[in-house]
Amino acid sequence: MARKSRKQCDVASNLEIKNIYNTAVYIRLSVTDRKQKGDSIETQQAIIESFIAEHPDMELREVYIDNGKTGQNFERPEFQRMIADIENERINCCIVKDLSRLGRNAIDSGYYVEKYFPLNNIRFVAVTDNYDSANGESSGIMLSLKNMINESYALDVSRKVRATFRMNIKNGYFVGGQAPYGYLKHPDDCHKLVVDEYAAGIVKRIFEMAADGQRINAILEWLNGNQILPPNRYLCSIGKLSPKAIGSDNIYWSYRGVRSILDNRIYCGDMVQGRKTTVNSVLKRLPESEWTITENTHEAVVSREIFATVQEFLKQPNKSPRFTTPKTDNIFQGKLLCSCCNRPMARKRDGEKFYRYKCHTPKLYSSYACTGMKITEKLLKEKIFELLQGHEVVLTQATVTAPSVDTHSNELSAVKSELGKNQNFLKGLYESLILGDITDFEYKEMKSGYETKIADLTAQEKQLRDNAHTHKLQSKALSQARESVLKIESISDLTADVIDSVIEKIHVHENNRITVKFRFTEEVQEA
Repeated sequence: MARKSRKQCDVASNLEIKNIYNTAVYIRLSVTDRKQKGDSIETQQAIIESFIAEHPDMELREVYIDNGKTGQNFERPEFQRMIADIENERINCCIVKDLSRLGRNAIDSGYYVEKYFPLNNIRFVAVTDNYDSANGESSGIMLSLKNMINESYALDVSRKVRATFRMNIKNGYFVGGQAPYGYLKHPDDCHKLVVDEYAAGIVKRIFEMAADGQRINAILEWLNGNQILPPNRYLCSIGKLSPKAIGSDNIYWSYRGVRSILDNRIYCGDMVQGRKTTVNSVLKRLPESEWTITENTHEAVVSREIFATVQEFLKQPNKSPRFTTPKTDNIFQGKLLCSCCNRPMARKRDGEKFYRYKCHTPKLYSSYACTGMKITEKLLKEKIFELLQGHEVVLTQATVTAPSVDTHSNELSAVKSELGKNQNFLKGLYESLILGDITDFEYKEMKSGYETKIADLTAQEKQLRDNAHTHKLQSKALSQARESVLKIESISDLTADVIDSVIEKIHVHENNRITVKFRFTEEVQEA
């Protein structure tokens, strides 16, 4: 047998790796970073994988990519997934191309690099910044300085973006995400608007109807009656929006949608922007005097004369008869639903003497969206009073189902006892490890098992206590409902508190018919 040389033995010993790092590759690319050469996702990944290939103590486990995410905060889906994997001990090494890929917030970036990663025994590497937490020579001062530079860069970019945004608005360039209905963005310049012939024809018709004295409700009837797609659904039909973006709602034109078109000066050929601003992260609407208006920036859809006529028409108030009866409380608030569209019904004054409940869906959209149920408050009260007279017996017989007090007490005691035992076992587990009674592997396995049991028992204890509390509240509510119904001797005794204590929902149907879902019973009564 040939004898091995000393050189071969040295090579063999050098190949022995004491610690294998389960390595995570983290890649981030913001919208502004896409313009920077060398920061593409592919480039970042290639640099990091080349680094890993040169370090046999690293084994690639997972790649986390946040595409289009800012570095100013750490609420990024892939970064949070990486943190979860760190917490679950799936990885113990994190590599980024440079510190700015981790984040551009000096305080938070410093926290992760200098506190969180060391505390969780995570090796952190920033390749092009020559930073490796496993290397004691890496400078903490230089790290903090680079984090501050990265944050300063992000703030500078943000200021430049806002300045460009304001300048574009001032110059009359369109800066919105989606062109207004009736227009499209120019295919070669997203800051210019061009007329969409089909949608512009609809806009013209809307203005013509309003100029002829037709109210918005009549315009809605024409739009929805002719099955004209509302703006977002029209954009979806021509490929400008995805079906996912619009969802299943907004299948009809709405009152607000038509009114926003009639109020928008952009259809005269003027660019109207800067209507809102952000103050302390809250979007705030500005007064009209502070809007930025640039005239004649694009082709008009309607003339200025028609637009002015419509504005004067919209300012005219609707004439309605004076309401002379005293104002009363709405005792059915939140209880009344239209049986056709299942939306809440509004209480309105009707003529000189009556209150009426009416569904507003036909007004907000059109009669194609809902037939619009209605009923007078006087008739509704009479029907509810009649039903409550026969509901006394039902409430007297109703009960709140729950286990007996003794059964509940025994269950709670058993859970608390078992919880205490597992907590004591968990406390003694570390002592057994120190004394050598159990191995590291057994410690981790048993610790995990006890923690799972404790979590389950804690949740079970909370559920038992919550059930007891809920049963107590339901029993009290049932008792109050019985008392309330027994006190009702006339319609005038009906109050909001009485209705709320007894009734869950009221649906109004055609021909003044109602169905009532009472509390404490599955029964639905009709009147």
